[in-house]
Amino acid sequence: MQFQPIFSKLMDSIIGVISEGHADRAVITNILKGTLGIDESNIRALLPINKTDETDRSREKTVEEFGGWTSVKNECIEKRIISQFLALEGQDFIVIHLDTAEANQYGVQSIPAKDETYGEKLRGLVVDLIDGWLGEQEIIDATLHAVAIEETDAWLLTIYDAGKNSINSADPKKKLGFILSKAGAHTTSDYDNYLKLSKTFSKAKEVKKYRYLDSNCSLKAFVEEIVDKIKD
Repeated sequence: MQFQPIFSKLMDSIIGVISEGHADRAVITNILKGTLGIDESNIRALLPINKTDETDRSREKTVEEFGGWTSVKNECIEKRIISQFLALEGQDFIVIHLDTAEANQYGVQSIPAKDETYGEKLRGLVVDLIDGWLGEQEIIDATLHAVAIEETDAWLLTIYDAGKNSINSADPKKKLGFILSKAGAHTTSDYDNYLKLSKTFSKAKEVKKYRYLDSNCSLKAFVEEIVDKIKD
């Protein structure tokens, strides 16, 4: 599979993103930009619903504002935002993101053994859960599954801990924070910082050159699904 921009005609299309948090959406945004050759104006945040990060608890907020796996699961089941979004012309795809760090909390009954097939198996179980919540084949066909083994921080480790299989990191957020701190970089988990940290993903040539997809099977599977579904 070639990681390269595939559709200039997508410039008039909008892809909606439902994620656990804003930092996750930032990483997903750059992946979409690099894979499809689109810009940020083609990507719309559906959940959480505002720019404030879920970790900001300075005032009382609704679940939809906080994000987290609970709001993702609830929206997949209720489909209020999803159905409204996909009903409009030019809004044909949604991204649904979940980290697997809490997989046993949101419904994965048995976590696979941590062998060479761990990432693929666990991602498959979470994808099946998401599709079960969605229930409608037409919506499932329009869904891009951004399932990150452990956390999207593990996807960033393919950049900042290059050459190592980041699936094997037990605490990717902690490991990423250590690496960034050592390099004097900001570690704040918010949209703007994670957009900056993941900027390399928006550059198809860089991703291909440094083989980031080979270092995390869940990142590779997400990119392959984007290409396969939107190309078809």
